[in-house]
Amino acid sequence: MVRARKAIFWGVAGLCAGLLSLPAIAAAKSSGGTAAPAAGPSLPAPTATAGAVSVTPSTVNEREVAVVTGAVPAASGSGHGLWLQVRATAKTGGWVTVASAAAAADGSFTIAWRANRAGQLSLRVVSAGVASASSVTATPQVPLTVYEPVVATWYGPGFYGNHTACGEKLTRSIVGLADRTLPCGTAVSVSYNGLTLTIPVIDRGPYANGATLDLTSAAARELGLKQTSTVEMLSLGGPLIAPTNWFPPSSAPPPGGATGASGATLAGGATAPGS
Repeated sequence: MVRARKAIFWGVAGLCAGLLSLPAIAAAKSSGGTAAPAAGPSLPAPTATAGAVSVTPSTVNEREVAVVTGAVPAASGSGHGLWLQVRATAKTGGWVTVASAAAAADGSFTIAWRANRAGQLSLRVVSAGVASASSVTATPQVPLTVYEPVVATWYGPGFYGNHTACGEKLTRSIVGLADRTLPCGTAVSVSYNGLTLTIPVIDRGPYANGATLDLTSAAARELGLKQTSTVEMLSLGGPLIAPTNWFPPSSAPPPGGATGASGATLAGGATAPGS
C-alpha cells in the first residue's frame, strides 16, 4: 500500500522521467549504446516477455538509487530503445515509464533509477526493436521495496490503561503505532538505526510535531528510539496483524495475557485489534 500523499508522483511521472533518465542514458552510452528517446503515449503494449532483469539493491530508501541490469534479445542490434517502467504491486493501474536508455550491441543494459515513490514496486524493462515499431517486448518483472522517510514520535505515559481508537488497551508492553489513515491492524514495517520491525496500527494520530507515526513506548524502546526522529516506513499489504508485547531484557513479563476489543488473546498476550 502506498500512502495517499505519494499519488502526486504518479501524476507527474512524465516530468520526472526526463530528469531520472540522465544517469540511465549515461550508463547505456558507457556500454556502447546511444541515448534513446523518452517513451511517449504511442508506445505499444508489450506483446511478449523476453530477456532478463535484476535490481540492486532490492530494498532502498526513497530518493536512493537502484541499479537495474539485464539483457534483452540482441537481434535488433545496438541502440534500440529501452524503457524502465514501474508499477506499485498493490495497484491495478498501468505501468509508468521513469527512465529511458539504449541497449548495447549484445543486448545488455544498465539503468540507474533514483526511486521517487515509496511502496512495494514491480520493475520491468520494455524493449522496442529497430526493425518494427510494433515489435515491443518486456523483460520479466522484478520486485523493488522502497521505504519512505517520515517523522516518528512515541507516546504512552499518562495514557496507560486507556483504550486506543482500535480498541486495544494501552500498556507499557504493547507494541503498536498510531497512524492517521491506515486501517487498524495494518502491518507497517519501520526501520530505524539499522533495526527493522513489523508493527501493527492500533491507534489514530499523531496530530502534532509534523509527525506521521506515533509509536507506543514499547515499540520505541525495542527500536531504540528515544525522541522525535526520522524513521523509514513501509505500509505492507496482506492480512491484518495483531500487536505483540515486548519487555526489556531486565524485566519479566507479567503472568497471564492482556485482552482487548476482540477478546481473543494471542501468543505473547496480544489481542487482535478491532476494525
